Parts: sequence; structure tokens; C-alpha cells
Amino acid sequence: MNLFESKLSHLLNEEDADHSMGVRAFSHIDSPSQPEENWGMEDLEEIYPTWLTNVHNKFMGKRCFLFGSGPSLLGQVDLLAKMTSEYTFTCNRINKWKEIPFRPYIHCVTEPGPLLGYGRKVGAVYDYPTATNKVAIAWWPVTAKGWLWCPKAPDDIQCRWNGYWGWQDYLPPLPTAWASPLTMGQLALWMGFRELYVLGSELTQDGQAWDKEHGRTAAPRQIRSILESADRARRDVKRAGGSLIDCTPGGRMNIEGTLPYMELEEVLGST
Repeated sequence: MNLFESKLSHLLNEEDADHSMGVRAFSHIDSPSQPEENWGMEDLEEIYPTWLTNVHNKFMGKRCFLFGSGPSLLGQVDLLAKMTSEYTFTCNRINKWKEIPFRPYIHCVTEPGPLLGYGRKVGAVYDYPTATNKVAIAWWPVTAKGWLWCPKAPDDIQCRWNGYWGWQDYLPPLPTAWASPLTMGQLALWMGFRELYVLGSELTQDGQAWDKEHGRTAAPRQIRSILESADRARRDVKRAGGSLIDCTPGGRMNIEGTLPYMELEEVLGST
């Protein structure tokens, strides 16, 4: 059991026990512009998850891989088999891809749709039962069994305007980056990772790793918002002394010059 797991093992049971917290966490939002005031969310201090404090900067000097679920992953399967020795973050419905050749270190949901009963349950299609850790990034407390909660800001708080968080000494509710890999990258920074690599994020409307021809996102993507958020994320990660690199072949973030591109084979061969 590694440090992260040992810190969290008792918290999983502890935080899941109280199902009375199935309500919206933030009863008051007023001029949401101050991160030090939790964007105006007055009641967060009382229920801020302790596990976040325990994992702050525990992985300094390590790198991680942030996965979307785009069809480009199908062309990287042989390389992805090497991810068993890496820190991997997956998101949302990627468990539908049964051929994924590694066990995620952290699986996240970053959208409200998967959360049922105000966080008492996570929809089965969004779950990843065998992931080492599972984190719901949401703006109300998530008490689903086996899940940890990371506060998220309402969607009018966005990385492109309000900054990319995690590398500072204080973690407010996470702004949305409009793309799950980028949103959860802020959690990775908070944990100490400074080399962040994005995969499976073509930013196309059609195609998923589990259905290249017919897989389709449930709602239209906010492509321009994602690109603007990625640009802000890249600059803020650089300020933190780190790097945010796209390893998605044909990915729009690298084609348009928002993120630098590296071949995954080159990244994995650098150790």
C-alpha cells in the first residue's frame, strides 16, 4: 500500500458513512471572484475534505498522465500497457473501454450528470470499480461508497478567466476547464505532480475509445472554451515550474498550438 492509499483508506469509510450530506454544499454565492473566499461559498470551510490536506504535495518529482477517452487511444494500446508503472488519472465513462490495458490510479468524475441523489451514488456507467482510488469533483459533497469528494466551483468559475489551481498553497473549489482531463489536472498539481501529460483528448464531437465510429459525446463540446482553458493551464503550470504536454495524436490542442506535443513513445522512453 503506497502513501496515498494509506492516507485515504480510513477516510473512504469515514466520509462515506454520513449520507445526510446529500445536499448542495454551497447555499450562498455572491460575486464569485475571490478564491481565498472559496469563490463566495460560505459553508465550505465547515465540510472541506481532510484527505485533500493529507495528499498535498505528496507526489513532488513525479509525473502523471491525464486520460480522456478519445479514439486516438486505440492507436496507442501497445504503449499504454506500460502505464501499469505510471500514475494515471482517468475520467467519466472510460470504463466502457474494456480493452484498457492498465488499472487507473485515480478515476474521476467531473460532471454533475453521473452523480445521483446529490452525490449519494455515482451512475454505474461512470464508475470504475477496480481503480485504485475514485474521486468525484463536484460542487456538492459526494458520499457515494468508495468515492472521495473534491470540491468544484460552479461552472461560471472557469480556468480561462479565474486561473488554473493546484500549484498554490491553497486549493479553492476547482474551476472548470470544460474538459475533464484538464479539470482534474488541478488535483494532480495539488498532489505535487509537475509533469502532466494529456492523452485521448482530440476535442472532437464523435468517436470514443470504445466506439470509434459511432461513439458520441452526450452534449456538444465547448471547444473554444476548452482551448482557452488549456492555454491558461499551460501558462500557470509553467509558472509552477512544471509542464503540461499533449500526447494526443491529431489532438486539436496541439494542432492549434495551445499545448506542446510529444509522442507518447518518446515520453515513456525518457525514464
